[in-house]
Amino acid sequence: MALFTKLSQVLTTDISTDFMFKKKNTEVAEYSLLEDMYKRRSYYELSNRVIQSREYLTDLIKEAVYCCPSVLNSPSVRVAILFEDTHYQFWQLVKEVQRKQVPVHIYDSVALKIDRCAAAYGTVLFFEDQEVIKTLQKQKPLQAEEFKRWSEQTSGMAQFAVWTALSSTELGASLHHYNPTINAEVTKFLQLPESWELKAQLIFGSILAAPKPKERQDDAVLFRVFF
Repeated sequence: MALFTKLSQVLTTDISTDFMFKKKNTEVAEYSLLEDMYKRRSYYELSNRVIQSREYLTDLIKEAVYCCPSVLNSPSVRVAILFEDTHYQFWQLVKEVQRKQVPVHIYDSVALKIDRCAAAYGTVLFFEDQEVIKTLQKQKPLQAEEFKRWSEQTSGMAQFAVWTALSSTELGASLHHYNPTINAEVTKFLQLPESWELKAQLIFGSILAAPKPKERQDDAVLFRVFF
């Protein structure tokens, strides 16, 4: 995949004072992973009209997940990629569950948000396999309580990697969390193993509206640098 070829080039290039963000005095500008990270924003107005093929996007998502680290090299991340009818039916399922769960007076606004998700091209569902986590807990009993937390970190890295990879193709995406109320229904709908615990839902599609400019916090608030 082009993105990961470029990424490998970045990782094998010496980091210099010209890091921000292209080396100077070169005829060909170097690729910067940060360029795609900057593109990774929450886009809520998305369309299902895309030029990328399902096969290409499926491979891209797979490679992004494969690139992510995992606890003790035991990947617990599981992913379901939904296109077309399955994507649409999934969001109808979410809407039906929410109709039963949320107060009547706010349901219309919730349904509107879900319809926007359904209007996108596809959905990536992120799960954590609890059987993998239980196995790790048995192998390392002194750290058993930590594996749940580490699993969440593993999932977060996969979500970020896929989101950024999709951004590299000029697609927009946004992350949603209708779990855990939909977990049982999703497992049944997609006929997934019961050990797969849903963590997040990433919709993606062509961009209809740009998000507001992102405010940058003061470096002094976010960072401490020590020598």
